[in-house]
Amino acid sequence: MKKFLLFFLVAMLSLVTISNACFLPIEAVAPEYVPSTSSPAVEATLLEMEYVPLAPSSPTVEPTLTEPETDISDEDVALIALMTMTEAEGEPEEGQRLVIDSVLNRVDDPHFPDTIYDVIWQPNQYSGMQPPRIDRCYVKDKLVQLVREELENRTNYDVIFFRAERFSDYGVPMFQLGNHYFSSYD
Repeated sequence: MKKFLLFFLVAMLSLVTISNACFLPIEAVAPEYVPSTSSPAVEATLLEMEYVPLAPSSPTVEPTLTEPETDISDEDVALIALMTMTEAEGEPEEGQRLVIDSVLNRVDDPHFPDTIYDVIWQPNQYSGMQPPRIDRCYVKDKLVQLVREELENRTNYDVIFFRAERFSDYGVPMFQLGNHYFSSYD
């Protein structure tokens, strides 16, 4: 229970940080999913927490024109990993990779928002990111590793939509893997 509470507090702090970085109040993006942190007990706990990076720090390397863009924040990596657990827990690793790719491909697609945060929290999209499902999920190290690997080398650049049990009403059906049916945009 202590680990869950600690994760929950860290997740909430990350969401506040992401929201502030985007210059949007968190209430304007997803008010029903973000509990208030105005409680003195929560603030005291947040002040006592020690920051532990998701990955060891390394020297900053300027990307060249030939390298893919991979300067994704640790918060975005954790958000994708959390979304992957909510949507694909229990699915084979390749299916989890394809769910990760759906976020990355949407960020690159002009039909969707340009940020990971906005893609994941876009209304009526990743249903697992809503209560009660999200309340039972957390960021797993294995999923963080998969996100980082997909940032370096995506499994599929066409997957945009997926759905359990049948193909989505949107997009062009591509294939089934595990319980998910994957589709491209067009």
